[in-house]
Amino acid sequence: MSHRTLNGIRGVVTGASSGIGQAFVKALLPFRPRLLVVARREERLQQLSQLGAQYGAVVIPFACDVSQPEAAKRICEVAHQNFEGIDLLVNNAGIGALGRFEDSPPEELRQVINVNLFSLVETTYYLLPLLKKGRRPIIVNVSSILGHRGIPWRSYYCASKFAVRGFSEAIRAELARHGIDVLVVSPGRTATELFEGPLEKGKTPAWPDPKPVSAEYVAQRMLRAIQRGRHEIIPHPWGRLMVLVSRLAPRLMDWILQRYG
Repeated sequence: MSHRTLNGIRGVVTGASSGIGQAFVKALLPFRPRLLVVARREERLQQLSQLGAQYGAVVIPFACDVSQPEAAKRICEVAHQNFEGIDLLVNNAGIGALGRFEDSPPEELRQVINVNLFSLVETTYYLLPLLKKGRRPIIVNVSSILGHRGIPWRSYYCASKFAVRGFSEAIRAELARHGIDVLVVSPGRTATELFEGPLEKGKTPAWPDPKPVSAEYVAQRMLRAIQRGRHEIIPHPWGRLMVLVSRLAPRLMDWILQRYG
């Protein structure tokens, strides 16, 4: 398959004000895209817009909390106002949650699922008509290596990312007839603000964290995967090892993780 061109690509990126989302937008700017960038922090989105203008790109900021009702419809409305079709949708918005299951009330799961899964599904659903009008369109869903392997202290986060991966695999088969690709990005430990949210503060995991990769590194891997039409990438070397061991020796991985439960 020939490479997908990024020049002048039209797209929507959620969670664009920090971390992987922000790094991805910045990495894409030299290709002079037309982007609708979505996040809660308007000031950071405005900075992205100004930076984009320096590259000759069009970056349209839209401050929005994706966890709120009707947010996906509002994103879709703004996208319709600015694009006849879109070639790229990056569902990157997400939150983390840390803590043992027995200490985590189910209300926390609702918060995590609302952002990490429901908003992703709804945004994809409402933008689908524009994607069908795109040029070799692709949906990029940011999951996690914890969508491959559940670990202690992150039961709710794992549940949301397993769901994202399963959803992505299902719609990949369905949307192939429309010429729409679906890429799942499964980062490992990445230096972002994701795990500094309200469901993380004041809590310390029981295991040593591996050295993180940078958000910029993940963004570059995403760009290459989009160009090549990949189905999934696991950017972190330790993450790839973890997934491999889980597949080949699941009982060994169970034994390792039980030490930190």
